[in-house]
Amino acid sequence: MKAVPRGFQPAGRAPAPPPLDLVQDFVNTEIAVWAIDEIATPRALRDWLRGRELLGDTEVDAESFVRARALRDLLRDLAFRNTHARRSDDELRASFASIASVGRLQVDLDGDGDLRLEPAGDGVDRALGDLLSRVLEAQASGTWRRMKACPGPHCGWLFYDASRNVSSTWCSMSICGNRTKTAAYRGRQRSVS
Repeated sequence: MKAVPRGFQPAGRAPAPPPLDLVQDFVNTEIAVWAIDEIATPRALRDWLRGRELLGDTEVDAESFVRARALRDLLRDLAFRNTHARRSDDELRASFASIASVGRLQVDLDGDGDLRLEPAGDGVDRALGDLLSRVLEAQASGTWRRMKACPGPHCGWLFYDASRNVSSTWCSMSICGNRTKTAAYRGRQRSVS
């Protein structure tokens, strides 16, 4: 199984800043067009979470594995909404409801006396809660709207849109953007002929 080098971004984009960098890395463990799925097994998920200090000695069971992959899909869908709507609100709510009850969060005070959402629970559920808390923090700070998923067919790469007007659409204009625009042009030419 191929793996994406840590920190790799198409077209030389900068990775998302903390705390979104870990969310971006998690979602980008699967890139269909490159035949990559770094968390294709419970053991691979365990190793990925441990490598990022999100999981201790706990093993990943089948149910946790399925929930983690569902969260990955949900986060990609939420990032797609920052560029293009993909699934209906009802579908997103249903997906979220099935995951969020497990990745629980609790309110806690940080060292400065500010309220923070912290993951609750143990093991994989705590790791999923950590990822959700990062998304909530980014939504509160306004940086989540810059996290986008490439709409290129079979791509879905999560990228951070650092452009001034938050107008980037593609992970890479020279890869996905050009492919899509060329396919659309050829389709128009066939319909004219």
